[in-house]
Amino acid sequence: MNHGCICGSIIISSSISISSNSHEVTAYGVWVSEIMCQQTRVEAVIPYYLKWMKSFPSVYDLANATEEEVNSHWAGLGFYRRARMLHAGAKYVVKEHGGVVPHTVDELLQINGIGRYTASAIASMAYNVRVPVVD
Repeated sequence: MNHGCICGSIIISSSISISSNSHEVTAYGVWVSEIMCQQTRVEAVIPYYLKWMKSFPSVYDLANATEEEVNSHWAGLGFYRRARMLHAGAKYVVKEHGGVVPHTVDELLQINGIGRYTASAIASMAYNVRVPVVD
C-alpha cells in the first residue's frame, strides 16, 4: 500500500499553520511530509514533522539552516540523503523562486530530490492542480 499522499494528508491535517502565507506553508508542508514518509511509517513521521515545522516553518527557515541543524532534526528518521536533498531544494526554491514553492509539476521537477510522485502530490494537495498522483 502506498503511504505517500495518505501520509501527506494525515500530517497536513493534523498540523497547525504557523504562517500567514498558508498556501506556501501547505506546499512546503506537503513537500516535507512526502519526503519524510519515503520509506518511513506515518506514525513514526508525525512527531518528526511537527518538530521540523516548528523549527523550520518556511522554505526560508530551512534554506537558512545549517546542515548540522537539519541533520539533528532528521536524526532517527534515517536515510539522511533525504534531508540533504530537502535542504538543497529549499535553497534552490529561495534562490530561483523567491521562496515560493512552484505550482506546476514541471517546475517542481526542477528541484533536486523531487520526483514525479512528490511533484504531483504537492501540486494536487497544495494548489488543487488536477494531476494524477501515481506511485
